[in-house]
Amino acid sequence: LVLVSKYTTAFSSSTTRFSRVQSNNEMKATVYIALTIDGYIADEDGSVDFLTKFQTSAEDDMGFSSFLDSIDLMIMGRKTWDQVVSFGEEVWPYGEKPVWIWSRSPDSVMIPECRKRQARAMSSLPEELIERAAGEGYSHVYVDGGSTIQEFMKSNYIQELILARVPLILGDGIPLFSKV
Repeated sequence: LVLVSKYTTAFSSSTTRFSRVQSNNEMKATVYIALTIDGYIADEDGSVDFLTKFQTSAEDDMGFSSFLDSIDLMIMGRKTWDQVVSFGEEVWPYGEKPVWIWSRSPDSVMIPECRKRQARAMSSLPEELIERAAGEGYSHVYVDGGSTIQEFMKSNYIQELILARVPLILGDGIPLFSKV
């Protein structure tokens, strides 16, 4: 991986980008995730409410809107899906991008009526999801959710890792990387 660091807001947070060489015909899978300086992506209850105080305006999204414009599919874990859906329809940040919810029990995933056209739940290995996405014509996948990110990284399917660091120490919560 190559490390490139870009500071987007001088006083509050920064974005760090890790990339690896990608062959021309390889689907790109990217992680874009906010984390505290002690490595947590959510508090003990799975909440990410602590992030709201670091976004001072709609324009100050640390490049997330531009990033979303670059992807054509999201693969997110079940817990992340449940968290994002709990924000309500008016806070949905992903527009009309298709979302695949990765779950051990896809039949139990609750998809609100307003998301049924763009979301579907499935259970497959990371390599099967990537192959399926490529077969359906997708070229750039956004992978989201702690366990989902870890599994895709273990399978060597992440080409780019974008970490938006927030200047906060939670002390406990859900870490991006589990203990080795």
